[in-house]
Amino acid sequence: APVALPHYLKTEKKTDETYQKWKKDGWRSHSIVGAWRRPLFSGGWKESTEADTVVFNLQTPSLFIDIRFPLKRPDYSKRQGFYQLSMAELRSLARQHCFAGYSLVNPKGGTGSAPVCTRHHALDWNYHPSFPRARPNRWRIELSPNGESFKEFSVALDEHKQAVYMERWQMYPQGKGPYLALRRMKPQNAVDHRESLLIVVGNHFAFARDRKHPLPLFSGASKGGCASLVDAAFRAGDREKMEQMLDLEGSYGCVCDHEGNPTWEIKMSTLPWRQGQRLLTPKALGSKEFAKIPSQIELFGGVWEVFECSFTTKRLEYILTSGASRRRSKL
Repeated sequence: APVALPHYLKTEKKTDETYQKWKKDGWRSHSIVGAWRRPLFSGGWKESTEADTVVFNLQTPSLFIDIRFPLKRPDYSKRQGFYQLSMAELRSLARQHCFAGYSLVNPKGGTGSAPVCTRHHALDWNYHPSFPRARPNRWRIELSPNGESFKEFSVALDEHKQAVYMERWQMYPQGKGPYLALRRMKPQNAVDHRESLLIVVGNHFAFARDRKHPLPLFSGASKGGCASLVDAAFRAGDREKMEQMLDLEGSYGCVCDHEGNPTWEIKMSTLPWRQGQRLLTPKALGSKEFAKIPSQIELFGGVWEVFECSFTTKRLEYILTSGASRRRSKL
C-alpha cells in the first residue's frame, strides 16, 4: 500500500497528523530503544562494516534519527561552510546519509510472531519528489537475549525466499537509558519551515534538520538519491543545486563529557564545520525549572514539541540548562 512507503506521508504533507495519531493510539515500542552502531550490513554481494562506514542510529519508542558517514569522507572540519568548498569537494559530501522520522513497530508482524518495524521518513538525505522510493523501509527485528544487539532482516525477499539484506546493530556504550524526542513545530503561515528533530538516548544525541523545500528539478538525472542528483548538478555546472541538496544537517554527539558535565559537543556532522561546536547555545533555555516535563520547549529560535520523554524533571533541567550555560558556544 502507498501509505507504507517511507516518503508517502512526507510527500502528502501528512506527517504531523499521522505521527500524532500513532502516538495517541499507542503505537510505540520499547523493543529497540537505544543508541546503536552497525557492525555489519550484508545484501546481495555487497557488505559494509565499521571499516568503511560509521553509523549512529538513535531510537526512542517512536521517533528515530539514523546518520551514516563513509570513513573515506575528506576532512572539511576546518572549513567554514559550503562557500569554501570546490564543486568537486561538494560532490564528495553527497555520499553521506541521514534520515529521520517515525518507527512504527507491529509486535507480531513477522514470521514466528517476530516484531516488524516500518520506518516513515519525515526527512531523508535521498528524498526527492521526482524519485520516490518504491519499496517500504520495513524489516523484521531479531533481538539478542540481553537486548544489547539486534538483527534487522528485510521483509522483502529474493528469489530464494531469503531477506534481501541483513544488518546487525550493537548498542553503543551508554547507549541505553532515559530518552527524549523533540520535534520542531511548524509556525502558522511559515514560509521556510524545515522539518527538525532532536533525540537523546542515554548519553547520546542526534539532531536532524531538513533541507529547504521545494527542491529543484534535475533534468539530467537518470535516478534518485542525493549522490546521483548532486552528480547531475555537478555535470551541469550548477553549484546552487548541489548546495541545496547537501544542506541537510545530521549531527551526532554526546550530551555529557567523561566527568558528567553537559557539553553537547558535536562529534560528527553532515555539515563538517559543525564538528567540535556545541549543539546548545549558552542561553538556549536560560535557567528554567520544570515543575513537570513540559509539552513544549523553546529552542533554536523556535517552539519544539516534547514528543516523548522518560527523563526526570531534574535530570532534564540539568542536561538542558547546565549544558546551555557552562561554556560559550561557537554558534
